[in-house]
Amino acid sequence: MPTISHDVLRAFVYDIYRGAGGTEEDARIVSDHVVDSNLAGHDSHGVINAPNYIGGMEGGPATDKMEIVREGGAATVINANGALGMVAARKAMEMAVEKAQTCTIGAVGLHRCGHAGRMGEYPPIAARAGMIGIVLLNGGGRFMHPHGGTSRRLPPNPIAISVPRQGGDPLLLDMTLSVVAGGKLLVQTARGESIPEGWMIDAEGNPITDPNAFRERPQDTAVMPLGGSQFGHKGFGLGVMIDAIAGGLSWAGCSREQPTRGASGIVMFAIKIEDFIDLADYEQEIAYLVEWVKSSARLPGVDEVYVPGEFEARSREKRLREGIPIEEPTWNRLVEAAERFNIEVPI
Repeated sequence: MPTISHDVLRAFVYDIYRGAGGTEEDARIVSDHVVDSNLAGHDSHGVINAPNYIGGMEGGPATDKMEIVREGGAATVINANGALGMVAARKAMEMAVEKAQTCTIGAVGLHRCGHAGRMGEYPPIAARAGMIGIVLLNGGGRFMHPHGGTSRRLPPNPIAISVPRQGGDPLLLDMTLSVVAGGKLLVQTARGESIPEGWMIDAEGNPITDPNAFRERPQDTAVMPLGGSQFGHKGFGLGVMIDAIAGGLSWAGCSREQPTRGASGIVMFAIKIEDFIDLADYEQEIAYLVEWVKSSARLPGVDEVYVPGEFEARSREKRLREGIPIEEPTWNRLVEAAERFNIEVPI
């Protein structure tokens, strides 16, 4: 398994996208997104997916495809018309921030959007502008079973929230409402590793440890909701409500056999903090919160209590120093893509 510098990997993926016909901006946004996901330790949303976005690079800038279909007050609804999801989602959050500057809250819904990658990429855009950022998605493939059921019915329906932090990176929660994201199952497959019991079940509720079943047996397997067999009603319940908000407000449609506009709807929210409280006072409260949480007594073997976003920050620091490990199947797919567009392979 090769280990590659983030700079080398970033330039390599960017060159592939440019070779595939991507504009400078689109190629930069998507290549940065996937490599930054690897840096954050979220390999499921990293370069393992990079070849999947090659086809979306053609046809001009992604923003040219984005069409506002409804706008009023603090809200905007956009038909992305298949635009690169990472570009469309970034632009949508930037629009939400702009709306919030004058309306206190800005909300932008996206439908018919390409795969937007890691939702945790977008709320910090608002946090760095002195706002609270929230992203809801009813997407990621309908592979989660309802609590008490065994059939695939809901997507992982992630939620991501970020708030500004005094003298440091924003706090960032980025989580799915399934016990694991689908991409993590694909990573396990690429690494030839089994999955723990409690990730997937079959039609009789028996645990599955073969990650290949995720793709090969869609009819009789499903990923469990967050909380598992005992507390899965919590992950399932939140998943249903995110589906209702993201699917309904974005026009994408809520989960069913044939969603109205394909599901995978995203809603971005930005909330202007200074319309509630001075930003400095708010950030001080966050500092108090972090200090209080991290002061907890720790379990044996635990060196530090992490607040949301710190795991990713530590992973980034480590991988900036040591490089990013890439699975052989993933690297081979990147090399194949590079050869298709006559791009030099860096190693």
